[in-house]
Amino acid sequence: MREREQITDGQEPETGTRPSAAPNNYWVRSGLLTLLEKGSGLIFSLGTLVLLARSLTKEAFATWGLFLLATYFLEMGRSGLIMNGLVRYLTTHRNDRTASIAISSASLTLNLAFSIGSNLLLWGGMGWLARTYQAPQLTEVLPVYFMTNFVMAFFYHFNYVQQANFEFRGVFWSTFFFRGILLVWVTMCWFRGWTVELPHLAMSMLTGAVLGTAGSWLYARRFLTYQFRFDFQWIKKLTAFGKYVLGTNLSTMFYKNFDKLALGQLLGPAAFALYDVAGKVTQMVEAPSFSIATVVFPQSADRMAREGTVGIKRLYERSVGAILAIILPFLVFILVFAEPVVRLLAGEQYIESANILRITAFLGLFLPFAVQFGTILDSTGRPATNFRYTFFTAVLNLVLSYGFVWKFGLYGAPFATLTGYAVSFVLMQRLLRRDYNIQWWAAFRYLPEVYRMGWKIIGLKYSNQYKT
Repeated sequence: MREREQITDGQEPETGTRPSAAPNNYWVRSGLLTLLEKGSGLIFSLGTLVLLARSLTKEAFATWGLFLLATYFLEMGRSGLIMNGLVRYLTTHRNDRTASIAISSASLTLNLAFSIGSNLLLWGGMGWLARTYQAPQLTEVLPVYFMTNFVMAFFYHFNYVQQANFEFRGVFWSTFFFRGILLVWVTMCWFRGWTVELPHLAMSMLTGAVLGTAGSWLYARRFLTYQFRFDFQWIKKLTAFGKYVLGTNLSTMFYKNFDKLALGQLLGPAAFALYDVAGKVTQMVEAPSFSIATVVFPQSADRMAREGTVGIKRLYERSVGAILAIILPFLVFILVFAEPVVRLLAGEQYIESANILRITAFLGLFLPFAVQFGTILDSTGRPATNFRYTFFTAVLNLVLSYGFVWKFGLYGAPFATLTGYAVSFVLMQRLLRRDYNIQWWAAFRYLPEVYRMGWKIIGLKYSNQYKT
């Protein structure tokens, strides 16, 4: 068995002590790669949306949206149970080969167990989902995902190991293939005049998962131990850490989608489809939050150990400021051009989604604060606290969503979610101020710095090209 190699991309070779800080180019390099990963996945999703909205009926489009929502729940659940614990413990045990082998083995065991358990859950619940949301074709596409779900165990394991070693290239290529193959298939159907069948879409996702796993492995292999060591204590430790993050991620998914689920159940598939179009566009605003959170997480645990709450305060405020700098132009654009955006992406039949989009776009202002709140608490060993706050928000949004949709119909859904985000924001910032001396408004002070840095990078790039 070959020894696990230490990453040397911009870092000093391992000498037996953990590096005191990330390399200077870590934030730019990793941030750009992760933003490219999220951005390419988003572009592929929007491209697929453009074609499917014109190829499927509203009922079929709603069924596909419900399928994606169900599978995304599983992806977020897997991430919560496994990713944060694996990244945190591998980062802090990078120089202990024995512990690294045990941690990786425990993580892969949990990953495969999650695939088995979630497949059983889907099998038992897909009939209920199909009846409740008037989507009978769900029973045709979900069984295809059972195979995809097993492939994703290795897909995510390779990605998580890379993140623990501050490597993000394979993460980009895995997402590129996983999301891109679906767009390739839909595009072929569009230009060849083939009828788009939902089971075929699910099969294209399986193909993308296989290719994405292969791409991720190419970059992860130098960090893999290729040795399995069953250690129940590490399985127990990862589960103990991950169970709270799992609950947090699922609670987050619920409070972000209760509005959509309430619409589908109370008003039917057509309302679900209209709202889903707005939700897909709003993901453009959300992408930077999750991109930067992925980069921040491995560093925040290290920053807490080296600098304490002072380092965490600076990290939170700067990272939120960076996200806001990216989000604000998108927000203004969507507010002004909502109708053309909806016409371009989904067509005239979904034009009613434009005003919904204007409301949901404001969620992007709250999201950076909420995402980084979870990142800071999880990475500093407080996942239980993060879970309690997120679970409260989920329950609040459940009550608000069904109440507002029942009372106000289609437009009640976005206002319910916006109200829930606002209440959650106040409570989360109160804790951050008390425990870390974080001031939410300080994030806005970093906006000019972020824009200056971006302008400098663009100017340097242009200057180099001009000289060439």
